[in-house]
Amino acid sequence: MTSRRDTFDVVVVGAGPAGSATARRLALGGCHVALVERTRFDAARIGESLAPNVQPLLRDLGVWENFLAVSPLPSLGTRSVWGGDAELRTHSHLMSPWGCGWHVDRLAFDRMLAEAARTAGAVLLCGTTLVRCDVATDGWVLTLVERNDDRTKQPRFCLRAKVVIDATGRAAHLAPWVGAKRLLFDHLVGVATQFNMIQTAHEGYVMVEATTDGWWYSAPMPDDRMMIMLMTDGDLCRRANLGSAPMWFGRLNATRPTRERMARGTHSWGPRVFSAVSQRLRRPADRAPWLAVGDAALAVDPISGSGVVRALRSACTAAEAALAKLAAQTPNAIEAYEANIDLECTKYLHERALYYAIEQRWQRSDFWQRRATAATNVTLRGS
Repeated sequence: MTSRRDTFDVVVVGAGPAGSATARRLALGGCHVALVERTRFDAARIGESLAPNVQPLLRDLGVWENFLAVSPLPSLGTRSVWGGDAELRTHSHLMSPWGCGWHVDRLAFDRMLAEAARTAGAVLLCGTTLVRCDVATDGWVLTLVERNDDRTKQPRFCLRAKVVIDATGRAAHLAPWVGAKRLLFDHLVGVATQFNMIQTAHEGYVMVEATTDGWWYSAPMPDDRMMIMLMTDGDLCRRANLGSAPMWFGRLNATRPTRERMARGTHSWGPRVFSAVSQRLRRPADRAPWLAVGDAALAVDPISGSGVVRALRSACTAAEAALAKLAAQTPNAIEAYEANIDLECTKYLHERALYYAIEQRWQRSDFWQRRATAATNVTLRGS
């Protein structure tokens, strides 16, 4: 039987940036909210570079001082080898109103935001996995299981919620239970490796380098670490076995500026393959109140460089929609929220098509042919 303390206005599943920011805003808005996270923030996460415009979003969320306490590195801009003459070009952040972007330890960043949600009043449930979600007369019943530190399981328990929010990233774990469908735009993956012992004080830029297989991303992290990823399609990764160390390092050795910036580093971990697909989660018309936020709602190509910024913005609008729904102030609050994401998705697809169209050196490559086809389809739909 569900006790009163296990009944919430909102349950947010997933304590990444979008989920934690949403939970914090809801708690500050007076909601009784639970934030469910399957991990205990005890495993490495992919490093992240934040654009300068993340600063006003973090200030508005009330966590700017908390952010500075995780010792981010200033990001001076982006260097890229992308386009016709293969020259290394620099785009500086220093002309932005906020002066610079930031390189962060993603695990520390995510933990900071989850703790900020907890201090705002959200109930934070770490090491807890959603195993079922059912419609109830007054909302939802979520069945969860907690794992101990030794990975053994506790008995299942239930939470009730008037509104449930999927913040589980590209996996969109709630989709099967809420009747949602994922609309995939590509099959991109990132094959990531971390290096240590790199003097990141001299490497204050994100670097992007296009190659025949896709493109390379590298960015410094705190404590003299660097994250390097090969972005390619999942089937191409499997076909060439790019998730294996010999093949991954072989492709890395064929690059130029990417290889040079990690040449004196020591291999820490990887390669590991992560999903980086672009997708839109489509909802059915008639369901109990739920919504998706961050990558669960709309996941974009990392080439956009806007992942966390998008997550924090969507957290703001998602919290507003949930609060309006709970207060019965705006009957179509969730529908309006979804319509805005549809507009954002359309804009994103056009921007992605334009950016990939700049690179013309490998037109016979499967990876680049697919992007050219996608660009043509977007143009035709928009004409």
